[in-house]
Amino acid sequence: MSPGSSLCVVCKGTKKLCGLEECPILLRTKSMFRIFYSVTRKPEVFGMTPPSSVVGEKGYPNVPVLYNIAPGGSEEKASLYDDPKAWQGRLGLKEIVEMRTSLLGGILKVPATDPWKLYEGEVSLALVSTKPVDSEVLLKRPPTLELTFDDIVRPSGLVSPLEKIRISSSPKIDRDIEKFIWEDLLARDAVVELYSRGKDVYLIERALSLGLLGLRRNRKLVPTRWAITAVDDAISNYLRKEVMRYEDISTIEIYRGEYLYNRFFVMLVPGTYEGYWVEVWYPRSIWASNSVEPEIGVAREKVSGEIVPPDGGFSAARLAVLEHLRRIKRRAKYIIVREVLPEYVVPVGNWHIRETVRTALLSKPFFARDYREASDFMESNLLSKAAIEAYRKVMREALSQRSLHEFFDIR
Repeated sequence: MSPGSSLCVVCKGTKKLCGLEECPILLRTKSMFRIFYSVTRKPEVFGMTPPSSVVGEKGYPNVPVLYNIAPGGSEEKASLYDDPKAWQGRLGLKEIVEMRTSLLGGILKVPATDPWKLYEGEVSLALVSTKPVDSEVLLKRPPTLELTFDDIVRPSGLVSPLEKIRISSSPKIDRDIEKFIWEDLLARDAVVELYSRGKDVYLIERALSLGLLGLRRNRKLVPTRWAITAVDDAISNYLRKEVMRYEDISTIEIYRGEYLYNRFFVMLVPGTYEGYWVEVWYPRSIWASNSVEPEIGVAREKVSGEIVPPDGGFSAARLAVLEHLRRIKRRAKYIIVREVLPEYVVPVGNWHIRETVRTALLSKPFFARDYREASDFMESNLLSKAAIEAYRKVMREALSQRSLHEFFDIR
């Protein structure tokens, strides 16, 4: 059975909508990449964690925790293996895949309801350190290359079950992270408080995933892909409440960004805050590899803040938009169009969406005098009739919502 591409755009290899146990597109993609690696045949491995981890979903109540170790080098080189902000605009798709899949991931099986087991051995502390941490691991068997690609989580490659792990240098823990490890506070409140204190979202994601945040009696390990979207959504809900109090922007603004064969257009228009997300997957790109025509995905953020249907990529982009609106102290209705080019043949997580939209919103926008000029600009820059039609449909919906919401001035 071969899944239809329209299902693939919705599923993105995670929801098993085709009924198959493993995504056939991801299986095929793994075979396309030749990864070169060398690992000692000895069971002992010494190295630094960047830090980098992945908490898995399978096997509950005992879930896999991947403790990643970079392949040698200095502290500076090790940190690059899990630093999306440093990758942005500097590393290409192939470089990112080869770097990430050369990490050695030692697998620990941990009770999901007892994250303190990782804390006691300083494992979770090493994984929220602000600098790389020396580690010694004893492997149960030689590592195997098991490429893992995901639309939310960053790639991983070499894995082996761990017999033993020892943290051999002192983790450097951010003072606020350390404080909230011992705070008895709802996880979402801890996430928002850490963000408001200037902490990086990628650090907050790891802390939440490793069960270091939340009411102490209720703490659990959280699968990394869930933690990423949960952090984006918690921060966005916090920012949205602030943005809703601002005055509208005065003009229509369009921002552009491109990275890793993904093109983004962000249109901000005067009006009550709400958002629209359009994805255009061109044939031969990862989720349209079986298509002859572009595949379209659409989602909407309601005035309430709910994204329908849920989409991790949209959540990442929305955070960037809300950060921008708070920075300029204005509210707006927004439309994001993402065009995914044929060269995007492997997913590397949603970090690049967040970072590319952030970068785009720091650039100089195109100012449109009216909706007609805005649409002319969009339609002259989008690459296909399918993208133009999808944009037009969403624009019509956005304009039809405008009068009702603004009549009641929903805030």
